[in-house]
Amino acid sequence: MSRISLRTGRWQALPDFPRLPIGFFFGILIPVPQLTHPHNRARTRSATRPLSQEIIRILRFGVVGGFGTLLNALLMWGLLSIGSTLLGLNPSGHRVATAAALVAWMVCCGANFLLNSAWTFRAWPPSWHKAKQYYLSAALALVFQLFLLNFLLLVLETDRPIQTAVLNAVAVATGALLNYLFASLWVFRR
Repeated sequence: MSRISLRTGRWQALPDFPRLPIGFFFGILIPVPQLTHPHNRARTRSATRPLSQEIIRILRFGVVGGFGTLLNALLMWGLLSIGSTLLGLNPSGHRVATAAALVAWMVCCGANFLLNSAWTFRAWPPSWHKAKQYYLSAALALVFQLFLLNFLLLVLETDRPIQTAVLNAVAVATGALLNYLFASLWVFRR
């Protein structure tokens, strides 16, 4: 569609108004009109994905998150067991559980970033800029995870490392929802 500019008297192309999906939670899509400059038209069209591709991406993110949650639980269990056996630390203590969760998170966050870059969002090779964004978004999810973990430790009584590791896995799985939203809408947006 074109129009004549009243100021210059020349023909100008009117910009198209592409519809970009905004996913919230696990794949409920709401098309929203997005105003763009005509020169950015190619970029915005590639950002619009069919629903089936979005669902596949969400499932891949879930598989990567499941791997990360399992790895996190195993690391947490191992760290708490070593701390309990070798150092005599209480595995249900808030400081011990929080320190173990932080170490496990740092390892799992790096693994999840690489897997999500390569497989889920097809943004390979990863960049340091995206890694910083991913760690920041994952840190926000971690704050939520730590609050939930400490709340669960306060409400439920645990005296073995495996029980604390299971509570941490529940907190990690719950924080995955926030992590997907940040990763999809900010870190790996196209």
